[in-house]
Amino acid sequence: MYLLDSNILRHFGEGHPILQLHLEHTPWSEIALPSVVLAEVMQGRSAFALKAIPSDAPLAHSLLLKTFHFLGQFNVIIFDDKCTEIMEQLQKRYKKHKRYADMMIAATAKAGNHIVVTRNQKHFSDLLPKNQLVNWIDEKPMYK
Repeated sequence: MYLLDSNILRHFGEGHPILQLHLEHTPWSEIALPSVVLAEVMQGRSAFALKAIPSDAPLAHSLLLKTFHFLGQFNVIIFDDKCTEIMEQLQKRYKKHKRYADMMIAATAKAGNHIVVTRNQKHFSDLLPKNQLVNWIDEKPMYK
């Protein structure tokens, strides 16, 4: 399973050519969002909708609904007890040197032996082995 992080989601709908190649060759059933990414994205949209000045509120709420529907098309991998155990190990090892959300994504990937799709590989390079990281924006695929 390929787990998309939030920076990859930003490129959906933009027609990014390399991302499109990867998506054309990857079954949709093999693409998912970690639940933490879902929370991150919805948190941003919700905050905008809740804090918008009245003139911006219609746009903010429209974007909230569009984002909700967009995210609904993805499989979601929930952060579960196995993820918790791995997260606790990562926290002991890295203390406060890593973003909490990145550690949660890495723990989810490790727990299910998933591959994290990210443009920010440096955020995960010490959390996951190389074979669990790919970049579908800058790395051209080797499909035939």
